[in-house]
Amino acid sequence: MSELIHYHIKGSGKPLVLIHGWAMHAGVWQGFSDQLAEHCMVIEIDLRGHGASQAIEGPHTFEQYANDLIDLLEHLKLHDASLLGWSMGATIILKMFAQGYRGTGHLMLVSANPSLVQRDGYESGLAPVIIKRLIKQLQRDYVLGKQTFLNLLCTPQEHERFSANPAYRAAMDITRCPDSDVALSTLTCLQAEDLRPAVAHITVPTLIVHGERDEICLSTGGRFLADSIPNAHMLMLPDTGHMPFITHRDLVVEAVLNFLPGVPNNKPNPGRQTRHGL
Repeated sequence: MSELIHYHIKGSGKPLVLIHGWAMHAGVWQGFSDQLAEHCMVIEIDLRGHGASQAIEGPHTFEQYANDLIDLLEHLKLHDASLLGWSMGATIILKMFAQGYRGTGHLMLVSANPSLVQRDGYESGLAPVIIKRLIKQLQRDYVLGKQTFLNLLCTPQEHERFSANPAYRAAMDITRCPDSDVALSTLTCLQAEDLRPAVAHITVPTLIVHGERDEICLSTGGRFLADSIPNAHMLMLPDTGHMPFITHRDLVVEAVLNFLPGVPNNKPNPGRQTRHGL
């Protein structure tokens, strides 16, 4: 087993693991995870090279990231944990299933797409040239390239409305982004991965949460997942961008709590708080 990635546990009860998106960190879950932790045990993680796991060296591949999560679940003995992945975090969940993971917990895929870019027979991704341009921009000027990406996270109205929101501000804080080599490595992985075949291995109940105006993972990609995964449920939010757990936090919390097995959503449960550091 490799070095464990950083995790933070809050609350108690049924376990739910939160997996952040590309070039992000666990700070984006603040508020959202606190509400969930009143009803279940929430495990926030920082992927290798990100956030509090920034000191853990590569490889920064989805194979490694999937193995890191499987190792953490084994370490915490959370064989029945439910998994919630946002964007690239959802991609890592799909990669876990592609590599043979067969957990029994429910899945929540937020702003997800089995392929970031369009491919033969799949038009629900971005045009490949868009990602190629972003990679070149990141290579020339990492801060400017990252700002280009951050601008796409929300609709203009959401950017204005949530500018003072702590979770939004954490997501927009470029100083908390990983090093450029980590961001470029993982973006290259996103460009290359086609995880449509992994969908066939998912048999557990799955909730798809997506914004209708998502400019990064197109809403048609979310619908593809909902149509392709047996026992899938979908929450499609109108006038919503790539961060529905921030811009529609209460609605997404309610949907998650109603979806999770054996989780009462009417009684606060302060539980415990545990951190694993480097």
